[in-house]
Amino acid sequence: MEHRRVTLPNGMRVLVAEMPETRSVSMAVYVGVGSRVESKSDAGTSHFLEHMVFKGTAKRPTAADISQEIESRGGVVNASTDKEVTVFWSRVPARHYLVALDVVADMIRAPMLRPTDVESERRVIVEELRMYRDQPQDRVHTVLDELLYPKHPLGWEVAGREEVVLGMTADALRGFIERGYAPSRTVVALAGPLRADEAITAVEGALGALAPREPPRMNPAPRPGKVRAKLVGKRAEQTNLCVGWRAVHTDHPDKFIVDMLNAVLGEGMSSRLFLELREKRGLAYDVHSYDANYVDAGHLVVYAGFAPQNGAEVLAAILREIARLRDEQVPDRELERVRDFAKGRLELRLEDTRGVSAWLAGQELFLGRVRTVEEVSAIIDGIGPADIQRVAREYLRPELAYVAAIGPRATLAAIAPPVGEELAIRIAS
Repeated sequence: MEHRRVTLPNGMRVLVAEMPETRSVSMAVYVGVGSRVESKSDAGTSHFLEHMVFKGTAKRPTAADISQEIESRGGVVNASTDKEVTVFWSRVPARHYLVALDVVADMIRAPMLRPTDVESERRVIVEELRMYRDQPQDRVHTVLDELLYPKHPLGWEVAGREEVVLGMTADALRGFIERGYAPSRTVVALAGPLRADEAITAVEGALGALAPREPPRMNPAPRPGKVRAKLVGKRAEQTNLCVGWRAVHTDHPDKFIVDMLNAVLGEGMSSRLFLELREKRGLAYDVHSYDANYVDAGHLVVYAGFAPQNGAEVLAAILREIARLRDEQVPDRELERVRDFAKGRLELRLEDTRGVSAWLAGQELFLGRVRTVEEVSAIIDGIGPADIQRVAREYLRPELAYVAAIGPRATLAAIAPPVGEELAIRIAS
């Protein structure tokens, strides 16, 4: 992927891909700080701050000023917070990209963080937290994370803890952005019909004056917990289940093999889990798998939502599909289909400016380099059936499984992890 890359004097990295055939410019600002750097006493600060920068800046004092600046030009601006990164992004018609850059830079550089805005936004975030708790299809993933990463920020909800949100202050948010938003852990990527030299100069003018600072340290990922299952009783018409295993970190040699295993297992409507549990047996409306990677840890998870009385049958069917991956090599024909699936998804992702800017920023932040489509495709083509079987045997062993479920209490007894050397189950309400 053709792009220019420079490092500004303050340590910020800027990447620009010239795409003259497009009509939009997309910008992605990846700040390498998220909920992982938090403690119990400030859990949710990074997410709260991401909300607050949209409330007003030095140049645009109100939320309406910010949104109208972009939307009046047909563009969009948004942000998200994750465990290890906070992302700000915008996509606008190419002729307006300098305006979008100025808006996003102003949000990062000079947010107002008024106490009155903190007070009003805390109510919004508390309702967001309560919404997550009331939606078992979302909450069950956090319950599993708590087992995989016990007593660690990787196991907590990104939006934080309600008591922290209720006590949040403008000074705490200002202190967090001053400590956490380090230029050396920030990547700005732009893609579209622009000139790289002009774009780099503009980014330096907008963000180059940010003072260098030492980025916050992240606590190492913990060992997985001894509690192997947590079952949460809740009156509902459906049970939501997650089965998970610890896997590999972002730059691990097995990362792409686990990705391919995941595609075989449960990504898309032609995956094994979807065909077996939904199409063939009608046991679940939604069943899929996904994997996640952090700088020093990772996991693979299978999710299913189903009628409560089918819990034992669904769990057994999931574990049978996992056992197939350990016991039998994936047939060449199936693996070739999955290779094309994985490469095709990547090619489609990088067809527009937003996908390219996000790819550049994410790769640079987490790997310190940008893989090309050809490089990733070559890695995928080099993965064979024996590789997938090996990682399944190494990471997806029965004694390494963790189970989380939310559903009617009377039906949860049928759900339990495979028996291992240490087995502890917690049933909560």
